[in-house]
Amino acid sequence: MAPEGQELASIFARLTGEAARDPLDTQPLLTALVDGGRRLFGARGASVHHLSAVGRTTRTEGTVRALRGLEDDATGWREGPGHDARTTGCALIDVDLGTPVAHVRWPRWAARATALGHGRVTALPLPAKEGPTGALVLFDARGRRLDERALTLARLFADAAAHTLSLQHEVFESRVLADQLEHALSSRIVVEQAKGIVAARRDVPLDEAFERLRRYARSHRRKVADVARQITEHPNDLPFQ
Repeated sequence: MAPEGQELASIFARLTGEAARDPLDTQPLLTALVDGGRRLFGARGASVHHLSAVGRTTRTEGTVRALRGLEDDATGWREGPGHDARTTGCALIDVDLGTPVAHVRWPRWAARATALGHGRVTALPLPAKEGPTGALVLFDARGRRLDERALTLARLFADAAAHTLSLQHEVFESRVLADQLEHALSSRIVVEQAKGIVAARRDVPLDEAFERLRRYARSHRRKVADVARQITEHPNDLPFQ
């Protein structure tokens, strides 16, 4: 049975709270996702895999270690309902793992999930602008009747988590861009300072000073900014005429 009232609100609140605590760390959010998804769906367990913005690596989580291990292996196998939900963008609802079709479709995954005592599975993709970036997998016992309200809540929760993960991705990209711009500006300032030092020391125009700096950096296979930094740190010891 799906949770009610205050418990329902606390499940969603935990999701946003984990995201706000550290906008660049997806793991606490994935932990909140599998725990909240399990509670909303009334499932025996849950797992998730997500393609992280950092290095485009796949991160996994599970409500218990065995499910986390299963998700880790499934990523390498490229099989299982989570893999299919992410790659196709389509949800898999209430799949019976006892059928031959499930074992043919996911031979290693279905065998492991069944051995862990799970009989049915539902996989919900995590949508994003660029396409699904992962999937939430919910595990049930065989013979359990599907609760449509619980499924609706789990879908909403997965969508909310996916949106939050997308925001984290945008924050990561924004910070990377900001760092790049800051580095570029810092390098530009250092180069301008070095040009002024060379121009004054060698009594040449600024354009000529920069050309000498650039020519020296190229002949020594160094970056202009690195040579400029050397000059600003040791203005009385220019490396070239």
